[in-house]
Amino acid sequence: MTNSRAQLKVEARQQFNQAHKKARREELTARLTGRDTRLLPFEEIRRELRHQSPRYKGVIDVPLNQIVGSVGRYKDMNRQFLPLNSDMQERWVNVSSLGMDEGWPPVDLFKVGNAYFVKDGNHRVSAANQLDMPTIEAHVWEYSDDVTINPDESLDDILINLGEQNFLERTHLDQHYPDHQIRFTTPGRYSELLAQINDLRFKLAAIDGEDLPYSEAVDAWYEMIYLPTIQIIRESSLLTDFAGRTESDLFVWMSLMRQPLHDAYGDFDSLADMAQILADNFKENSVNKISRQVQRLLGHDALPPLEIS
Repeated sequence: MTNSRAQLKVEARQQFNQAHKKARREELTARLTGRDTRLLPFEEIRRELRHQSPRYKGVIDVPLNQIVGSVGRYKDMNRQFLPLNSDMQERWVNVSSLGMDEGWPPVDLFKVGNAYFVKDGNHRVSAANQLDMPTIEAHVWEYSDDVTINPDESLDDILINLGEQNFLERTHLDQHYPDHQIRFTTPGRYSELLAQINDLRFKLAAIDGEDLPYSEAVDAWYEMIYLPTIQIIRESSLLTDFAGRTESDLFVWMSLMRQPLHDAYGDFDSLADMAQILADNFKENSVNKISRQVQRLLGHDALPPLEIS
């Protein structure tokens, strides 16, 4: 190894140590402030996309501050690609010193909306950030979904927004009911609503003996299942003991907890009936007693993570 290459490795090792220390400080600060600094896992984002086949866009100079996630190394680095794992040091140092000496081949990136995710080249992206490079050369494959990902958004918020977008594009509910106010605080809940619509469509088709247009199934679900339940929730004090949650959260919670709620409170014919049973219990019993009953149900595996204040 030449002296110049050896010196580059010394510099790279110093850069890694600085980056690793900075990552640990940011991780501690994030825990204290509740800020999400995790590198975004691409597969979780991809599952929410409507179009699953990316199109190759060629070799592009990509701004480093738009690379926010990774296919496989999202636990080893934070959102700024600072190394969290000290075991990365030797590989990181070799990659960084090579870049300073000879340069790198292009990395491989997936593009979703305005954000990029590393398919191959995580160490190169990390070293480039530490070297204060504004861009990096990359082979880019782009997904055609029109989404916006804020680099500072939490993973949960991104998944919720993607779920909402997919739900509205599928159902057009916002066009028929602009004041629907369906909003969740936990990702993955819009898929439960879509499952309910499909289930209702199947049942109504079986009763009528012919297929029901999807738009009519959406209207029937909203007017026959969702809205009556939500109206009872709104007229009761059910949400007062679920700090920070929405009426839609509670609706899906009841949907996923049908059997435990049946075991705890008895028979009911619909979610609206269940909402009324819960509302009556809240009214007739002390809040603390009901809180304890619901808290026991919160331990069920199928339950969305609602917290009791």
